[in-house]
Amino acid sequence: MPHVGRQSADSGVSLLEVLIAISLLGVGFAAVFSGLSAALRTTDRLDRYESSVDYATEKLNELVLDPALTAGERRSGVSTAGIRWQAETRLMETRPLSDPNRPAQLVLINLEVSWDTRTGRQSFGLQTLKLCIPEAAGH
Repeated sequence: MPHVGRQSADSGVSLLEVLIAISLLGVGFAAVFSGLSAALRTTDRLDRYESSVDYATEKLNELVLDPALTAGERRSGVSTAGIRWQAETRLMETRPLSDPNRPAQLVLINLEVSWDTRTGRQSFGLQTLKLCIPEAAGH
């Protein structure tokens, strides 16, 4: 029968067991923080992409609604957030109207936006068509 008041030599935690536990805990924390860091980078990249898409959509709408925009134009600029844009228009087709001197024009608007990231420059493009009807000569 074991003695109640005595402790055996095997009781307690050795220094080696403590070091192994701390090492495992450190590896676990490193893995968690590495995953968290990657997730934050991805979230930042997606937020930047979403902002660029929103800006490009607004800019394309501006161009479509601009009555002075005609075929054969190039425009460019930079937003306050550092998003660069470049638009180019091209005549796709003309159709006669009641006044043969004022044909309707179908104009392609090609918009490209780009922005800088830690890994380099990212970009994408949007296109749309705009129907342009020239104003009468007297207006």
